Amino acid sequence: MVVVGHCIPDASAIGGVSDPVMRLIYNTIYSFHMPLFFFISGYFLSRNKIKSKNQSRLNIIKKRIDRLLVPYIFVGLCYAPFKLLLSNFANKPYDLSQIWQMIIGVNPDGELWFLYALFVITCIVAYLDFKSNVFLLLIATALAVFSPILPIVTGNILFFMLGMYIRDNHKDYLEQINNRRCLLIIFLFVFGNYMLYSMDFVWARVVTAISGILLCLKISSWAAECFKKSIITKVLVTLGMFSMDIYILSDIIKIPFRIVLWNKMHMYMVSFCVCTISAIVISYFISKYIIRRNNLLMKLVLGIKN
Repeated sequence: MVVVGHCIPDASAIGGVSDPVMRLIYNTIYSFHMPLFFFISGYFLSRNKIKSKNQSRLNIIKKRIDRLLVPYIFVGLCYAPFKLLLSNFANKPYDLSQIWQMIIGVNPDGELWFLYALFVITCIVAYLDFKSNVFLLLIATALAVFSPILPIVTGNILFFMLGMYIRDNHKDYLEQINNRRCLLIIFLFVFGNYMLYSMDFVWARVVTAISGILLCLKISSWAAECFKKSIITKVLVTLGMFSMDIYILSDIIKIPFRIVLWNKMHMYMVSFCVCTISAIVISYFISKYIIRRNNLLMKLVLGIKN
């Protein structure tokens, strides 16, 4: 979903996405996909899991520095000169004087904001001793809807804490979503998207995010059962193992294809398809045969210690 959203040729254009079908796809993805990633991250950093593994808060933060901040800083600094050279093709030309903004989550490689936000959120919930209750969720909801301060953090901590809360208190939540509840969630997702994009109600993003998270995880659970021994599962598992790699490398890889196919030749759908496929496939092979075979590159680019 991240790669698809970023490979739409005019996704970041001032006038918005021009093709109505692609605009629908783009709006649907962006109504829930980042909250989904924060939810999953919180789910696997729940208080019960931390206690069962006897991990300290300081230990977890140290691990997050390696896994999140090292790639955030290294890849961002490597990306800066390329972005400067390609400023003529960008919607927002880059100035090296902006490099300091990395400390507030504004990276030369704009897609890396997620790593920064995830690190800051992890520090916040560590300070709260990884507690997630209804009261804290209500505060997080208010922050997500109303707070103008560092929105990449305040807008997503709700979903991280929701993942923690579900893991600790409702691990069987997917089994509880029967057909009737599934239809209700679909209605809320569609209605929320209408209110968000047609009526411009900001609060609807919470509705689309939570309903989208539940739908995506329910569909994933269903697909895991249906395609248990198929090639589809093997492909998805492989892509899952290399998801960080694809996320880190895809933006850089798609740039030359976009410049030639979109900026120069104005081939909208061809640019989208080629960028999407190349960003996934080439990222996979570069990581598998180059980055993951070098311990230093693994640590700097992926935050992984061999």
